[in-house]
Amino acid sequence: MMTKKNLIYILLITLVISVYFYQNDKSTNTLIPTIDLTNQPLYQSDKMVTMIYDPLGNLNYKMSAAKVKYFEQSEHTLFEAPDIISYNRENNATWHIKANHATLVGNKILYLSDNVLLVNQLPNSQLRKIFTDNVKIDLKTQIVTSEDPVTIEGPTFTSKGNKLLGNLRNKTADILENVKTYYNATNNLHNNTTN
Repeated sequence: MMTKKNLIYILLITLVISVYFYQNDKSTNTLIPTIDLTNQPLYQSDKMVTMIYDPLGNLNYKMSAAKVKYFEQSEHTLFEAPDIISYNRENNATWHIKANHATLVGNKILYLSDNVLLVNQLPNSQLRKIFTDNVKIDLKTQIVTSEDPVTIEGPTFTSKGNKLLGNLRNKTADILENVKTYYNATNNLHNNTTN
């Protein structure tokens, strides 16, 4: 015969088993939402300053930016307000480069956009400034190209036109289409008296 005590044990065991199966059934039917992070940056930073050295320990570049985002999957780094100074082997600043935006692809190609300015830092150079809206720089070869309108300034001239091909290492730049050059001999005299 079943006693009251045994009946309570059976009801308790049945309740525990029911709760267990209810919880397992509920957890298997509930999907955990996943978040796609492939389009999200792996890291990001504000007010970044980076120094890049060659294998011998010489400073190659000093780069600062207001914001930086690195995307691992595409190997792209996006910069807001990049400000770059390049150095030669004698540790002298050679170029000061600014833009509103930049994209570094695989640590090899740098695309600068919106108000791009390249200023030669070496004294007595015939090539002083380059202005354009978009520039591609191969960081290994130092080749600079642009398909946009471009202005080049030297101590006694200003050239304007379309498409740029230059070499930062050799301090050369050529405008390839619709070139108009304006010479100003007094500009050289003015620059020598004010510096």
